[in-house]
Amino acid sequence: MDEPGVEQARPPRLLAPLGALFVLAALVAIGVASRGVWAEWAQLDAALEGFTWRVRPAWLVGATLSAVVALLVTGTLWTDLFRRAGGRMGTREGVAAWLGSNLGRYLPGKVWQLTGIAAYARARGEPGAAAFVVSLALQAVMLATGAVVGFGLVGDTAFERVSPWALAVGGLVAVAALSPPSLRALMAIGRRLLKEPGEDPTTELTTGGLVRAGLIGLVVWGLYGAGFWAVIEGLLDPNPVSLSAAIGVFAAGYIAGYIVLLAPGGVVVREGAIAGLLGVVAGIPFGPAAALAIAARAWTTSAELIAFALALGVGLRRGPTDR
Repeated sequence: MDEPGVEQARPPRLLAPLGALFVLAALVAIGVASRGVWAEWAQLDAALEGFTWRVRPAWLVGATLSAVVALLVTGTLWTDLFRRAGGRMGTREGVAAWLGSNLGRYLPGKVWQLTGIAAYARARGEPGAAAFVVSLALQAVMLATGAVVGFGLVGDTAFERVSPWALAVGGLVAVAALSPPSLRALMAIGRRLLKEPGEDPTTELTTGGLVRAGLIGLVVWGLYGAGFWAVIEGLLDPNPVSLSAAIGVFAAGYIAGYIVLLAPGGVVVREGAIAGLLGVVAGIPFGPAAALAIAARAWTTSAELIAFALALGVGLRRGPTDR
C-alpha cells in the first residue's frame, strides 16, 4: 500500500530505455569477459587426475536457490539501509533496483554499480546521494565480512599473495569509511554534487546498524559458500571439499576478483584465486579446480539473472512506497 501523504514521483520517460541499455551493456560485458575463460574448458577438463565428472541436477538446483536467496537477502538489506538514510523505496522495488545495479559490476571500473542505483533513485524522486552512500557502505561491509570469512576458514593462505600491510591499511580505511561521521560527510558531499535538498546531512547509518548489516553479511557468505559446495557436489566425484572450506574459498576468491577494478565482475581473477585455493585446501589438481571455478562463475551469473528477473517481475511495476 502507498503511504498516505506521500506524493509518488513519476520516473522520466527515458528511465526504462536507459535502464534496459545499462543491463544490456552489463550482459554483453559478461559474455565478452567470459568468452576467453570458457575457451580454455577443453584444456582444463583434460587433466582430471583421479576425479570424474558427474552431473547431479538436484545439487545444482539447490546451489542456484542458495545463491538466489543470498542475493534477495542482500537486496533487502540494501533497501533497509536506504530507508534508514532517508529513502522511501519499498522493499520489492528496492530489491529489484539493487539487483539491476548489481549487474553493473560486469562493466569495467565497478563504479557503474554505484552510479546506476543513484541515478535510478533520483529518477524516482528518491535521494540519490543516500542511494550512493548506502551502496558504498554495503559494499564495504560485504568486503570486510568476506575477508573475515575467508581468513577465518581458510587461514592466511586465502590472501597469501596480498601484502599484510595492504590488508592492514585496507582494514583501517574500511573502518574509517564506515564510521558515521565519514558517512555523514559523504552524504553532504553527494547532496551538494547532486543539488539535492537537505542541509542537515544526518543519516541513521549508525555503528549499530552497520554491525547488524555485517552479521547479515556473514549469513550471506554462508549461503554463497553452501551453494558453491553444492556445485562441487553436483559435478565432481569424489568431493574432497568440506563445507567450511568451500565457504572460505568462495569468499576469498570473490574478494580477490572484486578488488581488481578493471576486471569486469572479477572475471578470470576470481577463477584463478578459487582454483588455486581449491588446490591448497583440498588437493584438487589445477585442471579440475579451474573447471570448477568456471562452473561457479556460470552458477553465480545464472543466479544473478534469475534473482533480478524474479524481483523485476514483482518489484519495479509497483509504486516506490509499496512494502
